[in-house]
Amino acid sequence: MITDCFFKQNNPLYSVNDSAFNEYGRVYEFASLEATVYLNQVARLPAEGNTYIADNEGLRQLPLIKTIQREVFGELPVQAGWCCGNYYKMNGVEWHKSSEVIIAATDMVLLLGHYEDITDDRYDSAKAIGFYLKKGDIIELYPMVLHFAPLKTESSFNAGIILPTGTNLPLDEGISGTLRAKNKWLLVHPENINAIKNGGKVGIDGENITLCKYEKN
Repeated sequence: MITDCFFKQNNPLYSVNDSAFNEYGRVYEFASLEATVYLNQVARLPAEGNTYIADNEGLRQLPLIKTIQREVFGELPVQAGWCCGNYYKMNGVEWHKSSEVIIAATDMVLLLGHYEDITDDRYDSAKAIGFYLKKGDIIELYPMVLHFAPLKTESSFNAGIILPTGTNLPLDEGISGTLRAKNKWLLVHPENINAIKNGGKVGIDGENITLCKYEKN
């Protein structure tokens, strides 16, 4: 476990290479340099908040994505995009009924949890565990693992996101409860005002977990 102060709260932080990650996902040793260079060239960092691009043809055509499509998704159609930005707070948790692959184009932290810890659409943030990814790390998050956008460890974060085609697209019949988009269920923290305005269901109890270095006194 990483023992330096990362969180304002007492949530633990591990490397994704620690055995603690095994129940949440898997680390892959695929070559990532070409993808991280590409991601850092094309991703446009927003002035504030985050930007999510679900699919980018240039990224999707890289050999690494073809390898991930076969080895992780068994040749099912996938979309390959990115999430980049300035998050340093938990803000919410989402989950998919499929795996998600994350390519760390910068260092970052992920907050993860177990779907089984949700009761009546409520989740206690004290149960979340942090995992540190170094630039170049490639991980698979297993289906139903609670997660949200990465947290920055420096000025910003940038991550490649590979999911089954169609994930996160608008629902045909509109949002309902925690179902927020195709193959995406979501609970948000009451401090996440923008997500609430856009229909996010409030369901995170406890502190909005914050990286210590960005804590406002």
